[in-house]
Amino acid sequence: MSQSPRARLYTFAMIAVFIYGITPLFTKVGTLTADGITVGALRAVVAAPVAITVILAMGCRIPLRRDAIALVVISGVGGLVLFPVFFSWGVQFTTAGHAAAGTAAGAVMAGTIMAILHRRVPGWPWWIGVAIGSAGALLLMWEALGLQVEGVTWQGDALVFLGMFLGVVGYVAGAQLTAELGAVAVTMWSVVVAAAALVPVVVWHSGSETLLAIDLYGWLAICSLAWGTTILAYLFWNRALADGGVARIGALQLLQPVIGIGLAPVILGEPLTTTLVVATVVILLGVVLVQRESG
Repeated sequence: MSQSPRARLYTFAMIAVFIYGITPLFTKVGTLTADGITVGALRAVVAAPVAITVILAMGCRIPLRRDAIALVVISGVGGLVLFPVFFSWGVQFTTAGHAAAGTAAGAVMAGTIMAILHRRVPGWPWWIGVAIGSAGALLLMWEALGLQVEGVTWQGDALVFLGMFLGVVGYVAGAQLTAELGAVAVTMWSVVVAAAALVPVVVWHSGSETLLAIDLYGWLAICSLAWGTTILAYLFWNRALADGGVARIGALQLLQPVIGIGLAPVILGEPLTTTLVVATVVILLGVVLVQRESG
């Protein structure tokens, strides 16, 4: 891969990782005045008008083939329905930083799924890199957001991890189709699929009373999640995965806890500790080792 395409690849990937890294913080703000299921559902519903506009303006089409339709549905339902709903629901019962630390599991999940699909076990750099990166994430969790911290529950963490797994399944499917149709078409149609599935949730679960109770900061957070995480990050992430491979680029998810917890001192006023710095270095080392797997 030449220098220019490689630079573009990692630029796309890191933009997505940054947005995903701050997603738990915005999600936590959203759940202060609405329940997690509502926040998760509104992400796709609020994003839908933008997606439909792009589809009409650019003439984005999905081939009427069974495999193409299936991949779009899996991408939309997994990455943009089940992931945001379960993740936001989990954040409601845990801290934003704790959820951020849990996002590192996505790297392991992505590599495992691809190994099963391709019947190829990743080499030792991937395993060692993921192990080191995960250890760094656990160190963050232990130091900053240990199980005794107020507001943290195992149920919330379990929902976050479940949401991460379903999201990984979704973006793996999206990446498979992106190579053929392009990131814009796959992302926008995935958003439309997700919105169609989640409108009934907003209508029947949330209702007008819940929507009216969301304050200004809550709506700003939800709009940021809709247009930033659901559209922009998913668009860049699909493109990067299609070009760089799910196992290698997916490992960059190990950086998400660094971003989420690293911004906590700025946004939430939490202290920047020695352990936090050490954990950040450990996670970066894990990412470097994983990148060696694919050269």
